[in-house]
Amino acid sequence: MATPDVLVARPARPGEAEQIASLSAPFVENGLLIARPLAELTERTKEFVVACAGGRLVGCAGVAPSGESLVVYNLCIAADWQGRGIGRHLVGVAETIGREQGYSSLLALTRYGGEWFGKLGFSKVPASEARDEWRVLFRPGRESSLYRLRLTSEQSGD
Repeated sequence: MATPDVLVARPARPGEAEQIASLSAPFVENGLLIARPLAELTERTKEFVVACAGGRLVGCAGVAPSGESLVVYNLCIAADWQGRGIGRHLVGVAETIGREQGYSSLLALTRYGGEWFGKLGFSKVPASEARDEWRVLFRPGRESSLYRLRLTSEQSGD
């Protein structure tokens, strides 16, 4: 299903941390996202891109650098807006940011959804191939898998 015309993707605004936290809460409760204190979300709001329908946040994704890569984190879509391509659109925004800013790859850590990321062109990174700068992204005990989308042609071992 196509993304609805009323949907707007934009950088998160200061003061939207509570809405990001509310949107994320069901995913945290189900173990799909890491719990982040409101103070952390407030501090990191500038890293988020959000999808809005009217005045309501219906999706969000954090986008932050990690060495030569850009990491997508805290990707979630409101239950009543899932299946409309919003997550795919937000990852596309992150990909555009990564390409425009010269990052070599876009990374995503997930406990679930590896197949979904695969459909977007991501490849699973075997643990033996994870760079040190990527290893710090893993949270102990979470058993997450790392997925990578190359943004530049393969050079110098990337």
